[in-house]
Amino acid sequence: MVAITINQSYLDRVGRLIGDIYAAQMKEKEVYEYLGVSKTTWMNVKSGLAGQNTINRVLNGAETYVAGVLNERRKQIN
Repeated sequence: MVAITINQSYLDRVGRLIGDIYAAQMKEKEVYEYLGVSKTTWMNVKSGLAGQNTINRVLNGAETYVAGVLNERRKQIN
């Protein structure tokens, strides 16, 4: 068995994103379909198995998309 070490800041980033997805009352599927990536790629990004370029591209896109959705939802509430 091989141990995989994942950077804590990466885990924090993924955790925040997942929390924001649920706060926006979305499903992960909506996010990865919007980004145009497969479920396998999404799962590899979440677990840290994807390449660094893929991780950055997917997380940056997802964070931007989810932040936009959250902002719109907050505007509707206020």
